[in-house]
Amino acid sequence: MLHHLIRPSLRVLRQLGLGAFIALILAACASKAPDHPFLPWDITLFPDGTSAVFGAHLGKDSLLDFKRLYNQKADLAIFVDPDKKTSLEAYFGPTDVGALSANVAIVAQVDEKLLQSWISADHARPDPTPSGAWKYPMSDEQIRTAQNFPIESITYKPSADYSESLIERRFGKPESIEHAKEPNAYWLYPNKGLLITVNKEGRDLFQYISPKDFAKLSASIPPQAPASP
Repeated sequence: MLHHLIRPSLRVLRQLGLGAFIALILAACASKAPDHPFLPWDITLFPDGTSAVFGAHLGKDSLLDFKRLYNQKADLAIFVDPDKKTSLEAYFGPTDVGALSANVAIVAQVDEKLLQSWISADHARPDPTPSGAWKYPMSDEQIRTAQNFPIESITYKPSADYSESLIERRFGKPESIEHAKEPNAYWLYPNKGLLITVNKEGRDLFQYISPKDFAKLSASIPPQAPASP
């Protein structure tokens, strides 16, 4: 899932020169978050267990809705993990989300059997990825159909490097933290449908999903590395 952004071993994203400057601006706004609808800490929760972030209602709005909202093209592809899990992802690359810049990737809500049938019918040769997954290109017809699929989750990798204190100030204290002493610590906010990968050596990763589906995000957390002898 989210092979464009997740984990340093997948795609290494270049730091943007404005990152440190933006982080300083955010840190200075300690008393109140800016009044802007599309900031990463602005999460709207709905009674049906869904949520909205960055102007997109997860599980309701489509990939095309997001594309139109930000007026940016996306790279759509089907990924098959080593464990045979199949997903459809849309990578938007560097995107101005409100006042901030970030790399954005979206996982579509779609039946895996449909994706597998598309792979079988198209016979396109896949490309390997550093994660061990295979990336399958999509035909124009498949892309036209896929862009109407609902958004399941959004992954947001900001150009700014947020401090842990800033994250806690904006999002609140996590319900739990996994792998707290490792380079990548995972902050869990199940009631918000949010998983933050706090990278002690680089930029952080913010993953959003409807709270009712949060188990899918928590299940993606890798097992803890064994202790050194």
